[in-house]
Amino acid sequence: MNKGSHIFKEFRLIHLAIILGLVIFCIVSIVMVQLKLKSPVALSVDRILQLVVIIFSAALLFAGFRYFKNAIMKIRSFKHDAEKRIADYRSACIVWWAMIDAPALLALVCFLITGNYAFFAVAFCHLIVLILFMPKRENIILLLNLSSQELQQLEK
Repeated sequence: MNKGSHIFKEFRLIHLAIILGLVIFCIVSIVMVQLKLKSPVALSVDRILQLVVIIFSAALLFAGFRYFKNAIMKIRSFKHDAEKRIADYRSACIVWWAMIDAPALLALVCFLITGNYAFFAVAFCHLIVLILFMPKRENIILLLNLSSQELQQLEK
């Protein structure tokens, strides 16, 4: 296996690990709620938690997309070597994915506390967003503006 393909597989592996962690937490939370291992909280607490989750979710989605866009622009503006740009891109992706994942985790915790499936729906939406932004080799090359020479250098 060459180094270049290893780099792109590493992105997919990190992304897959985040998705699988969220999927496992979704499954565990549904089982726990279905088994009624905890009695739900009062309706007033449920309403407050809904507001908190929606605000947190919207804020982190917006901030995450903005952060990622700015990080890509910064990476492209500096003419570092391809390996440095890949490393910076990896860092930006991990932060961005964490900003998508965190509200889902909070929503699942609130789902466990309240038993309200609206929280599960929010977490599921975040899971879909994560899946939609799966890293693809072509997108990485395009976003980082990698030349064919740089790509060959990475693959050596």
